[in-house]
Amino acid sequence: MRVPLLFVLLSLTVAADARIGETTIQFADRYGRPKDTNLTAILDKNSPLVEGAVHHTYEYQGWKIRAAFLQLDGPAVRLDFQKTSAATAGIAIRDNELQAIASGNTPAGMTWKSITYDNPNSANKGVDKLFEGFVMGATGQKMWQRTDGAILWLRGNLIVRLELPAAREYEAQLKAAKEQKARTSVPRF
Repeated sequence: MRVPLLFVLLSLTVAADARIGETTIQFADRYGRPKDTNLTAILDKNSPLVEGAVHHTYEYQGWKIRAAFLQLDGPAVRLDFQKTSAATAGIAIRDNELQAIASGNTPAGMTWKSITYDNPNSANKGVDKLFEGFVMGATGQKMWQRTDGAILWLRGNLIVRLELPAAREYEAQLKAAKEQKARTSVPRF
C-alpha cells in the first residue's frame, strides 16, 4: 500500500516527547516488547484501531496499550489504553489515571481543552448528532482536543483513546477510495 506524503511528513514533525507520535522502537523502549499473540491479531483484524495499519499490543504496569502505526517505522497515530485484570485499583479508569495519560502525551507548549463528544463513525447529522453528544456525555464519554488537533477520548471509563489528526484523515481517505471504487463498479446501463 502506498503511503501518502502527509504521513511521511508527519513522521518527521511529531514531537519526540509525545508518546502518541512515538515509533515502534520508542514504544519498545518505553513499554517493552509487544505482546502480540494470535488472539491480538484476531482482535486487530476484527476490530482494528485503524484499518490497514500495523498494530501492536503492549502491557505496562497493569495496563494494555494497543497502538496503530500507518508505517512499520512511522509514528503511532492511535492508541487505546485499558486496564488489565492485573491492575491493582480495578478496571475502571480513575481521574488521576486519565490525567497521567493526558500529561504523558502533552508536548511542551501544548494544552488540552474539553470538546463536545463527536464520534467520527456515527452516521448521525444535525440535531441527532447533538442529541448523541448529550446522551454519550451523560454515559461517561468525554473528549478533549490538544492544541495540535490530537484527540483524547474517555470511552465509558474503561478505555482511553488517543489519536492524532492523521488517523482520522487516513480513514477519510480510505472511505473516499472505497466510495469511488463502488461508484466505478456500477455498470453503465
